Amino acid sequence: MRNMQSEKSRSVRKDAGFTLVELLVAAVIFTIISAASFSLLAQHQPIFNQQQNLAEVNIALRNAVAQMEIDLGNAGANYYSGLNIPNYPVGVVITNNPVASGGDCRTGTPLVYSTNCFDQMSIITADINTPPTTPSGSTAGSCASTASAGNSTAYLAPTATPTTGYGSGVAGLAAAAAAALNYKYNGGTNPDQLLFVNNDGSKYTTAKLTLATTTATIGVNYYVKVTYGGTDTTTHGLNTTTNDPYGMTTKPNTLLADSFCSSPMDYVLRIVPITYSVDVTTDPSNPTLMRQVAGITQSTSQKQLATQIIGFKLGAALFNSTTDQETTVYCFDAKAYDPNCPSIAVGTAGAWTYNYTFVRSVMVSLIGRTKPVTDPTYKFRNTFDSGAYEIQGVSVVVNPRNMSMND
Repeated sequence: MRNMQSEKSRSVRKDAGFTLVELLVAAVIFTIISAASFSLLAQHQPIFNQQQNLAEVNIALRNAVAQMEIDLGNAGANYYSGLNIPNYPVGVVITNNPVASGGDCRTGTPLVYSTNCFDQMSIITADINTPPTTPSGSTAGSCASTASAGNSTAYLAPTATPTTGYGSGVAGLAAAAAAALNYKYNGGTNPDQLLFVNNDGSKYTTAKLTLATTTATIGVNYYVKVTYGGTDTTTHGLNTTTNDPYGMTTKPNTLLADSFCSSPMDYVLRIVPITYSVDVTTDPSNPTLMRQVAGITQSTSQKQLATQIIGFKLGAALFNSTTDQETTVYCFDAKAYDPNCPSIAVGTAGAWTYNYTFVRSVMVSLIGRTKPVTDPTYKFRNTFDSGAYEIQGVSVVVNPRNMSMND
């Protein structure tokens, strides 16, 4: 009997579970392990976020550069069958903003950027759907001048080719002539840009539409009348950025002219530039890379390619007529677009400056960053500009396939 009671007593004690002491010890161990786990998680969470942000910057930069490569590949595109105009359109126009030695275009804390920190690039192509026309003045056979200030008027004479859908001397073709030229004023918002170029491609200028196109009659011929902004000065077709936002004619250049005629046959082209620039006006502490396409309406989000851009520089390799090859050094200052760039002293003073017909290859350097960290406990500083953020950079060289007229 005693043996049975003893066995029963031992069985009851075996099924009784943990003692209070055991539970307290387990709770302490669990708390210590949990605290260590949460501590490690807290330490690694910023690193995880940092890596995610860095991946985001990397993807944005690569996508932006890929888009530039596509656009640059088409620079100077859209030639017209049966029409030979050397050196048109001006394929790539680069606006360099070199910072003076020892200078800085950024100020304050956090850093605020100015437009001088970044370059700008306009990729020029002709509109293949708008036939080239010959310029005339207000009377048949006279020349169209782009030199006078304010609005100027030119009459663009339609060609005699019947396949263009317009001609001369037939009343029913007046409306068709305006439709065929396809010029767009867009109510003054992002109006069309005209490129005037002489018959051998050695001189050019540009102007922006200031009124919608209309048709006009001179004698028995129908013409399309365009009204465009007058140039800033009567010297060599020089323009302000208001009349030429793409920078083709905003700097003194020996290629610029201010008068174009129908005999010998000069030309007027509708161009559709694509401009890459960095917006520092909206938020100077967050420079944003923008892509503006002429002739279409874009929302702000459609223009934006990448935010937190802290570097956008453009270099050009130039055609060297002496050695019949490209320069081996990329020039990052358009004032020195000499075939022997980067030596700005070579050649007659001013003869080569801003001569975009020499551009044969473009180098794009783009630098982005993760969002700056304002937490004072964040100790990381990058070696590029000592900022409290990480940076990524990408550089590519593009050879536009349509810019080999001189070689």
